[in-house]
Amino acid sequence: MTLSHSISASERQVLRVIWANPKCTSTYIIEALSKNFNWQAATIKTLINRLLKKEFIITTSKRPYQYVATLTEEKLLDLECDDLLTHVCQKRQGELLSLLIQKAQLSKQDTHLLQKLLQEKEIDAPEQLACTCIPGQCRCCHH
Repeated sequence: MTLSHSISASERQVLRVIWANPKCTSTYIIEALSKNFNWQAATIKTLINRLLKKEFIITTSKRPYQYVATLTEEKLLDLECDDLLTHVCQKRQGELLSLLIQKAQLSKQDTHLLQKLLQEKEIDAPEQLACTCIPGQCRCCHH
């Protein structure tokens, strides 16, 4: 599965409220977001309507409408990660992960999980990765 539509940072804020509070109403979403963002109710309703059109959310009842997400936060992150990795030369994906790790706030539990995953990955990891880019799209000079 791939993402058929992109999602803006503002739309993601609406989705985060819905993920945390399934079957919430637009009134609830407006109250939750207007506390931390300088957004008018009309702006938030526009964001809700965009998410409906993109089919990231659906309504589960009539008046008052209740909203639920059509995919989980984990699934959206998984799809976005897949998309991000397609934009980077396969030989540089490790560098991308290193950069993300450097920028992320991590708990000790997170670091232990990452170490475990890396140890598991190392078992089957090849010595080198092949470049799968179209010629002219990267600087690894293997074309």
